Amino acid sequence: MGNFGQAAVGLIVLLVVVGGFLYIYYSRTNAVEKNGYSALIMLSVVSLMIPVFWIIESNRQAAQTVVQFNDSIRRGMVVYANNCTYSCYGIIVNKDGTALIDHPKYNGYSFEELDTMLDPAVIRIISAGEFKSGTANVPGDNAIPRSDQYGGALLSNDVNDLLNFIRSDSPTFLKKNGFSHNQLGDLATYLQGSAPAQYAAAVTFAKNGQFGQAVDLSNQQALTIDIVDLGQEGVTCASADGCFGKASIIVKVGTVITWVNKSKMGHTVTATDGQNLANPKAAPQIFDSAPKYPGGVIPTGQQFSYTVTKDAYNFNQSTHEIIYYCSIHPSMLAKLTIVP
Repeated sequence: MGNFGQAAVGLIVLLVVVGGFLYIYYSRTNAVEKNGYSALIMLSVVSLMIPVFWIIESNRQAAQTVVQFNDSIRRGMVVYANNCTYSCYGIIVNKDGTALIDHPKYNGYSFEELDTMLDPAVIRIISAGEFKSGTANVPGDNAIPRSDQYGGALLSNDVNDLLNFIRSDSPTFLKKNGFSHNQLGDLATYLQGSAPAQYAAAVTFAKNGQFGQAVDLSNQQALTIDIVDLGQEGVTCASADGCFGKASIIVKVGTVITWVNKSKMGHTVTATDGQNLANPKAAPQIFDSAPKYPGGVIPTGQQFSYTVTKDAYNFNQSTHEIIYYCSIHPSMLAKLTIVP
């Protein structure tokens, strides 16, 4: 806006000066004087137009810089999507179907942490494949993306574009530099269309994170889990459809779990295969309320019991976890971690 104001002032000054010279020009009758004032008018016009043209060109260059930066952010989003595939972000799908990126990271560093670093430090992390120290379960050395200077596939333009993409998540950075677009908001849409398997994995990753710290109830031989509505009994639910009162617990083989439906709606209790929580797949061979109730739907005030089996413990060999859900309301999820 400052440059446009300067241009406007320049044009006003130009009109005043030219108008003054024209008045003097036409008030003279001597041809020599008129020729002299004509030359002065031309020199004045040229002299005053130079800064006006310079301001206009500066504005054009500034606008082009913004366009180039936004293009770089879009390219950086693609580089990020194609290369950052190890616990880099989750995707939260709202009830209206909109999807949001949750806790984005790069090489174990959150975007908030990277925002506090100078550009050379972030470029080193990207180029050298420097993973945050202390990060659990770091991927294999060959799985960490690097620039071609370090034997990787990222070109110098890729590194710069990825840096701009990371920086675009900072409103302060965008405002300071006159930029506007945070491409992170478009990442979920891009993945949904171009990499559906990666999209589903990110949704699963986010949903796994919603369970929180597991409560150890392995010393109990029998326990009860209430199925409640949002806000009922002071319970905070991740789903507007309700939730299971204990989101994540550790139980022992042989424990009897009883779910009591205190919700106003009917719900099922159905184990999943735990591989894709974006579209949960039922694993009724582990447990399901269907045998007892038609369609598995537990009516309000009714209950369903299950005794934890060795098969459930062995179902997911790496984690010994069983994620279960309501097949009517798939956003209602909870997790059992089973010990022998």
